[in-house]
Amino acid sequence: MLPTQETLDRLAYRIERAFTLRCSNWYRGCSTHRVWSAAATILWEVQFEDPTIPLDPELFVASQPLTSSFADPWSSLAHPVAGHRYRQSVRRIIRRLRTELKREIRRTEDLLRQGRALSTIIGSQDARLSPLGLYIAAHRADRPDLAGRVRPGAIEQHNCCPLYRSACLAFLPAELYPTEASNRGVEAKGTYKLPREIGSCN
Repeated sequence: MLPTQETLDRLAYRIERAFTLRCSNWYRGCSTHRVWSAAATILWEVQFEDPTIPLDPELFVASQPLTSSFADPWSSLAHPVAGHRYRQSVRRIIRRLRTELKREIRRTEDLLRQGRALSTIIGSQDARLSPLGLYIAAHRADRPDLAGRVRPGAIEQHNCCPLYRSACLAFLPAELYPTEASNRGVEAKGTYKLPREIGSCN
């Protein structure tokens, strides 16, 4: 399936904007619209080959080694290696998210073994436990009723960083993942944030 020109144009615009913001002193005169279109095509091809990779122009730009005002978008964004760097960056983030969730699940299950009630743990607002981590723990404890209590927060957590979907596959059946609608293959909005240890996606 080929992308529409409208999709490529939208991705190209966001890539150019993200690049310009990151390299504020960059001289625009040495580029043409083709460089942004070429970069957008690479981003789309990465997502087409692996639908778990989001169409996120801002994260795509952030994944590239742009270090100075002399950064060349042709070599840093419109070269096939840019797609490889983006793919590796996304996979690295997913691994870190998975580690974060594993730690939260382990903490919750340790508290359960110590005799704490799951409803009490959920109500404690422990800063070390995210809604998504609690949601997973509740399903693992066969308490879908308590999972429902934290589902809105877990959905919000997903909306902030959709890469949680891939990170959760090790702990939760895909059909139980808390989203209002599937966003498989949908262009990312470029506004989501990563959790405490990772910083911003953008």
